[in-house]
Amino acid sequence: MPLHPPSPTEFAEVVEAWAQTVRSVADLGRTLRPGDAERPTDCPGWTVLDQLAHVAGAEAMVAGDPEPDVDVSGYDHVHHAFAERHERFVEARRGRTPEDLVDEIDWRLEERLAAYRAEGVTGEEPVTSPFGPTTLADLVALRTFDVWMHEQDLREALERPGGLDTPAAALSVARLFAALPRLVARDAAVPPGNAVVLDLTGPTVGRAGARVEEHDGRAVGVPLFTGDAEEHPDVVTTTLSVSTRVAMRLAGGRRDPADLPVTVHGDDDVAARVLPALAVTP
Repeated sequence: MPLHPPSPTEFAEVVEAWAQTVRSVADLGRTLRPGDAERPTDCPGWTVLDQLAHVAGAEAMVAGDPEPDVDVSGYDHVHHAFAERHERFVEARRGRTPEDLVDEIDWRLEERLAAYRAEGVTGEEPVTSPFGPTTLADLVALRTFDVWMHEQDLREALERPGGLDTPAAALSVARLFAALPRLVARDAAVPPGNAVVLDLTGPTVGRAGARVEEHDGRAVGVPLFTGDAEEHPDVVTTTLSVSTRVAMRLAGGRRDPADLPVTVHGDDDVAARVLPALAVTP
C-alpha cells in the first residue's frame, strides 16, 4: 500500500522536507515556556535544550566544522563512538540559551540551503556521511530522518503533538519500511514460513511487509506488496497495526513496545520479536 502522503523522492523535494522539519524544531525552540528547556526527552540523557543543541551541532558537523575537543566520557548514555561524536557537538553547546541555539539553527538552515540549492547541484555528488561514503541526496535524506525524529522528541516532551503527516514524516516512515525485511529476518530472527505486515493507521498511512524464506541455509526477508506475480509458499502472517507516532517511536528506539498501543493479529511470539527490532537508529 503506497504511503499517503507520499515520501519525497526528488532531491529538491527531500531538501524541502529537511528544511521544513528544521524550521519546526526552530519554531518549537522559539516558543518554549519557562521550565521547558530542562524537560527530559525520550533520548536518554538529553533535555529539550540538548535536543536543540544536537540539531544545531549535527548541521555544523555536516558543514564540516571540526569535532569539539570536549570530554564526554562521564555520560552514562554514551555507549559507542558514533554517540560520542554527536555528544561532543552537544556538550560544546551546553550552557547556551534556547534563543542562541535557535539562532544557530536558523543560520545553519540558510547556510545549508544555499549549498543544496546552488547552481549545478544535483544530489548525486559524492559525500561522506556519519556511516561512510554516500551521495548528497542520501545524506540530506538521512538528515531529514534524524531531524524529524528529534522534532518528535521535542513534541513528546513538550506535549505539543504534530508533524506526523509532513513530507519529512513520510520520508522517515519510508526508511523504516525499506528496512523491514532485514529487521524481520535478521534482527528479529523470525523463522522461515512467517510473514510480518506493518500497517500504519495514520496520520501518515501505509503498509509494508516481509516474508521470511530460507536461502542457502539462512533466513532472508523478502518484501511484500511489490506487485510480484510469482507464486510463493504459503506463510503464517502476523500483522502489527500502529499509528504513525507509535511506529516511529519504535523506529527511534524511544519507547518500550509494552508501553505503546499496538494491535496484533497473528502470532504473539512473532510480534514480541519484531516490535523491539524495529529500532533503526544507532
